[in-house]
Amino acid sequence: MFERIQHIGYLTPDLDEAIAWFEKSFGAVKAGGGPLAPGVALPTGGRNAYVRFGHAEAELLEPSDKSTIPGDPLTMHHVGYVVTDINKAINDLSAKGFKFAADKPNTNVLGHQLLYLDRTTTNGVNLHITQLPGQMDETGIGAGIEVEKIIHAGYRVKNLEEAIKWYIDKFDGTHLGGGPSRTGGRNAFVNFYNVQVELIEPPDTGAMSQDHTMDHVGYVVDNISTCMGECQAHGVKFVSDTPNTNGVGQQVMYLETESSLGSRMHLTRLPD
Repeated sequence: MFERIQHIGYLTPDLDEAIAWFEKSFGAVKAGGGPLAPGVALPTGGRNAYVRFGHAEAELLEPSDKSTIPGDPLTMHHVGYVVTDINKAINDLSAKGFKFAADKPNTNVLGHQLLYLDRTTTNGVNLHITQLPGQMDETGIGAGIEVEKIIHAGYRVKNLEEAIKWYIDKFDGTHLGGGPSRTGGRNAFVNFYNVQVELIEPPDTGAMSQDHTMDHVGYVVDNISTCMGECQAHGVKFVSDTPNTNGVGQQVMYLETESSLGSRMHLTRLPD
């Protein structure tokens, strides 16, 4: 059903600053955007922009009401999954008990048809399905650092076993493995269809207000050292000098959040 992750969406109080960060740090190119009427993504309305780097995309969302934004200049908001046939995906997901935030898909400025799922059926997190147009606008594709794709979105969860079971039951997922997480606690990786999720149970879950909270995004690159060098040349800092290897054999290198507008993201080298 899910072919790949089309983009990660981010909330920002300053759209121009967020665009400029992706342009400077990743060599991104703005592919489109504009004003947004009140809706599921931004209940108060606002404006957005799409930026592309390598073969990855990010949607940046600036709401009219800034009081709803968390403290960081860049906060993960949603994940957009590509489906081949959005109407078939709606039927298939409905059969699995999912609900939707609108009666039918809408078409964005890039010509993508998309429909958000109702958060009450997705553990409280935002995600939408996306059908791409037959003729894609390729603005920005291949620009900047050579990101191959988005490998996963990472979520903090209250109960790791329950979260793993949810993805297995709801999305026919496969639990790949896991272990201790970099920041303490433990994690697990689940593949479903052609995408992946990382689930992280913190050492202390008492402060979590919901079962799932967006934590980070993993961008796949062929050579971490080369991409690190390109990013460092534009002011990006990393948490260490060398990557660590996670429980499923992926080499990962996290950016320092002080140089990534407060948002957690990592470069990823997949195992051969």
